[in-house]
Amino acid sequence: MDTRQLQHFLALLEHGNFARAAEAVHLSQPAFSRSIQQLEQQLGISLFDRGRHGASATVYARAALPHVRALFAAREALTQEIQAVQGLETGELAVGTGPYPAIGLMDHIAAGFVDRYPGIRLRLHTANWEALRHDLLAHEIELFVADTRELSEDPALTITPLPQPAGVVFCRHGHPLAGRGKLQWSALLEFPFALTRLPDAIEATLQQLSAPHGGLTRRIECDNVAMLVAMVAGSDAISMAPVNVIRTQLAAGSLVDLPVQGVEQIQTRYGLVHRRERQLSPAASAFKQLLMQAAAETTA
Repeated sequence: MDTRQLQHFLALLEHGNFARAAEAVHLSQPAFSRSIQQLEQQLGISLFDRGRHGASATVYARAALPHVRALFAAREALTQEIQAVQGLETGELAVGTGPYPAIGLMDHIAAGFVDRYPGIRLRLHTANWEALRHDLLAHEIELFVADTRELSEDPALTITPLPQPAGVVFCRHGHPLAGRGKLQWSALLEFPFALTRLPDAIEATLQQLSAPHGGLTRRIECDNVAMLVAMVAGSDAISMAPVNVIRTQLAAGSLVDLPVQGVEQIQTRYGLVHRRERQLSPAASAFKQLLMQAAAETTA
């Protein structure tokens, strides 16, 4: 059903005369009459009784009137809602992050996004890259940031590389390894290693470095980076992270950066990931812009 015909229906109800109604909607009278006739044919009823003194509404027209008005009210509400979403005045955005980008990058972006667009409900989900890919393809999140080396060949994804932060090995202040100068990798294996689940390539590098010294056997796995950092700060465990994750603790002296031979072989490959076939929403596009700016600043 053509909404223009419904507009003509309302005009004829208002004016009660074909000539005046046609003039009001800027149509010739014959074209206006055909529009009303077509609407009546589609509905299978007569909406107006025609007479020498004009057109009067039938019982069917009176019954249809509140529904037609509701339709136009709904269309107006939809238009206003779309304009609000486009203007980032309202809406919802769901994004994901790997455990390490969640601290020192995504947390700052999220805070800035909320301040700039307070009408957008922002939902954040932290998980490893496999779970985030699943959520993305299931349409539960619109984009995510994580290490992308295991995702680079996935045809369903679009990946935007991000500046890579420097990685550090760290321990608590007063740890037996602190202050000993340049360390061999074997020295680290005397203590528990607290790590998140790692991409296969990084895991392979760790195992390669550790294999000549008996392997990486003393290990704690935790995808909650805040808990992992707290664990290292309160024990003899050691860990690795991008430097921006623990910048505050390093500056305060509660954690210490350990200079380790071979650590430069362990590199992140962070990227912004979204579905290839889907255009980003206005909110997601705004979030991406903030993300690219923040990533450049935190690695400058």
